[in-house]
Amino acid sequence: MKAIVLGSHCVALWLLAIVAGWECAWQIDAAVGEGRIWADIGRPLVPALLAAWIVARSQPKRWPLQPHLPLYLSHALAPIMLALWFWVLFINFARNGDPAPLPYVPLLNPLDLSIALIGVIYLSWQRAVQRNDPPEYIGRALEFAPVWLGATAFLWANGVLLRSLHHYADIPFRLDAMLRSTLVQTAFSVFWSLLALGAMVFSNRKRIRSLWVCGAVLLAVVVFKLFIVDLSKISGIERIVSFLGVGVLLLVIGYFAPVPPPRKEGEPK
Repeated sequence: MKAIVLGSHCVALWLLAIVAGWECAWQIDAAVGEGRIWADIGRPLVPALLAAWIVARSQPKRWPLQPHLPLYLSHALAPIMLALWFWVLFINFARNGDPAPLPYVPLLNPLDLSIALIGVIYLSWQRAVQRNDPPEYIGRALEFAPVWLGATAFLWANGVLLRSLHHYADIPFRLDAMLRSTLVQTAFSVFWSLLALGAMVFSNRKRIRSLWVCGAVLLAVVVFKLFIVDLSKISGIERIVSFLGVGVLLLVIGYFAPVPPPRKEGEPK
């Protein structure tokens, strides 16, 4: 009987999130009248705000949260957060982020702001779950959160780059057109090198060897791409920019961000 009652709370929350999300998307699309992205961001808006509201109730005094807050934080919100993560992965490359009738501004547009909001809500949810003794399977999944959060942030950053090139360089937002574009290939090489530089410098200062290795792997991918892809498909000024830009960054990384020494036992992080 108790399992049925608890399950009904989860199902009710999921139905509310789905129905209210679709209604929100319809209302936004009807009000704006332009730009498919408005309806797309409307669907996860209600589930995300609903999750944020539940997370903020650290000491609820009313039903239904008051006796069942750990249930809502773990069993009810975990599927919602997973669905929001899949939405971020899909929307990042499936839509060009056109916010018509507003102008497109990198990061300061409805799509990127929605993704950033979901990221903030997730971090708040993770802390709230860990404070309330989560089930074992959720606790184990959260142990790997830094890995897939870092991977998601990397994919989001690349999506921001591709959308910016689409809006400002008139490159069609299609996979085949992006892969054939010499500007996109050059931008990838330089951008990935900058990300590797930032990760390796930060990890060197904080002595985080795992993050430094991730930056080194990304840098190795860039060098491999330079000789396999850029040499064969890029010519002229783009090739010069790719090789000079990456070469300079390699020198900077070698000087400012060598592999950090291991932490000493008992040393604070």
